[in-house]
Amino acid sequence: MPVQDVDVADPDGNYKGLLIQYCQERGLSQPRFTETQHGTADAPSWKVTVHYGDRVHETIDPIPGAKKGAHQFAAKQVLDTISENRERMLTGEVETEDDIIPEPVETPASCDEPIEVALPLITSAMAIANERLGASQPSRYRGVSDAEFSRKLAQLTMQIVKDLVKAADEANIKFPDV
Repeated sequence: MPVQDVDVADPDGNYKGLLIQYCQERGLSQPRFTETQHGTADAPSWKVTVHYGDRVHETIDPIPGAKKGAHQFAAKQVLDTISENRERMLTGEVETEDDIIPEPVETPASCDEPIEVALPLITSAMAIANERLGASQPSRYRGVSDAEFSRKLAQLTMQIVKDLVKAADEANIKFPDV
């Protein structure tokens, strides 16, 4: 089950497992948890640092109780932050460092040189865009009109294609004519 479909408010949730799954789905290295003990041995609390992808999250205050519970709490904070950042980005409120979906760049058509790409590249990019939009916040798009979803899908698809073509040009890779 994708991490986006899980209710992160569930007190019995395996947030550490969900964060591991989130990283695996995106090709990121497995999250690393380190902790520093505060308090006494019979009443410990833990300040937890989570390294995931190229990001680092540290709990602000030490978490009382078992180390395992502190890891779960820190993982939940990371998942909450990812979810909040994704929602803000999808609504166009702000750009964040945790953006999962690149913000579409709208440029006038007259400024861009037309590019020719094979149809399979377009269909693959559209499938990726559809997956990202649908998986990133499935409940968010249930109330969006078909026209709005299509507009967002087209923007993200074209951004993916442009990014691929640019990266291929920089790497001196030419796509074969299909």
